[in-house]
Amino acid sequence: MPRILVVDDSPTILKVVSAILSRAGLESLTARDGVAGLKLLADHGPFDLILLDFVMPRMNGYQFCRELRKDPSLKALPVVLMSAKGDRIRAQFVNQTGAVDAITKPFDARALVAVVEGVLAKVKAGRAPALPEGETMPDEESLGEDSEPRPSLLPRQLESRALTQLVGHVSAAVVPAIMSLGGTELTKSDALRGAIARALETSPLDALLMTLREATSASAREVLSGDLAFVPLPEVLQLLQMQRQTGVLRVVSGRRSANLFMRDGLVDLAVATGEKAEFRLGRYFIEMGLLKRADVEAAVDAATRRNARLGDHMVQTTKVTEAKRNDALRKQSCEIVYDLVRWPHGRFWFSRDPHTAEAEKARLALGVGPLVLEGFRRVDEWRVMEGTIVWEDIVVVDEAVLQQVGENLNNAERMLLSVVDGKRDVNEIVEESDLARFDALKIIYQFLSSRVLRGIKRARPSEPVRASQMPPPPRPVEEFSTTEGSLDS
Repeated sequence: MPRILVVDDSPTILKVVSAILSRAGLESLTARDGVAGLKLLADHGPFDLILLDFVMPRMNGYQFCRELRKDPSLKALPVVLMSAKGDRIRAQFVNQTGAVDAITKPFDARALVAVVEGVLAKVKAGRAPALPEGETMPDEESLGEDSEPRPSLLPRQLESRALTQLVGHVSAAVVPAIMSLGGTELTKSDALRGAIARALETSPLDALLMTLREATSASAREVLSGDLAFVPLPEVLQLLQMQRQTGVLRVVSGRRSANLFMRDGLVDLAVATGEKAEFRLGRYFIEMGLLKRADVEAAVDAATRRNARLGDHMVQTTKVTEAKRNDALRKQSCEIVYDLVRWPHGRFWFSRDPHTAEAEKARLALGVGPLVLEGFRRVDEWRVMEGTIVWEDIVVVDEAVLQQVGENLNNAERMLLSVVDGKRDVNEIVEESDLARFDALKIIYQFLSSRVLRGIKRARPSEPVRASQMPPPPRPVEEFSTTEGSLDS
């Protein structure tokens, strides 16, 4: 019976893949990251095939393959990549690591078994790809590049258009339409709006929109722009890192927007605007156990009256130390970038604009590689969690199970449990928890899996919630830690 090693940091993926392989008559062992995978290879080999995730803590899939290819006794082991990464990066991973094939998450059972059986047959027939030497494998940052040469994505600097040019474009389109109105129509707002609308509908808007963007951006040094649907943000960040660019990356999608202040290819600070309250700095002070929500609300009011930033105000009033303020900024910036990695649509602009005073003071120097890897890892977990949680279910605590694990709860888990009152559904708990949406959802998923929490279907307004509505306990799922990697340390 072929033996397969499955390496993935998601316990759900490990459990599902193992079950699929078992039903197909294949034996499997699982590891949570590359370090654990190498230990299993040494202690429990031999194996016939490795199914490997790319984005993992401690040692990712690419680093794992590099170590594999360095070891003469393991070098020839066939590898299949399991990942949600883009086609280009996935193809480069296969080429640079000597992987035999790749399968895209999420996948179904038939697709996985077909890939595994196909690779085993290919290896048996001696048709495995050429294997690289571990010492000569390129740095993993090169996975953001194309395998084929292409023109640089950084065009020459765009010529600046002044605000007067914007006024000229608007005037040329709108003034004649307004002047054509009769005397009484000039005093009617509906008539003015109609004339302006008709003028813009019949005018070429490309030059107007380009000038509007440049005039309102306060930037004369834009060097890169595009659509996230065609150029994903991770690729943009990797490019800026390789080019060691310094400036401001602006990202906009609907009502959401974010500014990333880059210095020599590193992220000094990320600032988000829009409807997402989870990225406000005060939330991180609460999550870190430094302040209560009432303290933060009072501090926000005081900082607003002084026209000061919350972080500066907290340091000046000795509510937090400067080191703790920087820790909160680091957490905030990391989570903003993780969220941006998930955006499928939007626009981005990078310009060599000077940094704000806040960014100059922060100078977090966050590496793009770890940020992107963690962002992709969260994408994988998010898909699994969102597909299994019923958002409208009322969540209740099983006190008997909670007593068994109560002493082992961390601060974030206690914060979430404090807002579980038997009346709120999953959405409401996430909103009230003072945790990042991803972190709150991950804890809920863990607690539902370990039976600390249970979901009850929301009763209709005329019906009380009855005990009979409680679903049977979920089947146990291997528990995973809610502690994130070392990015915030």
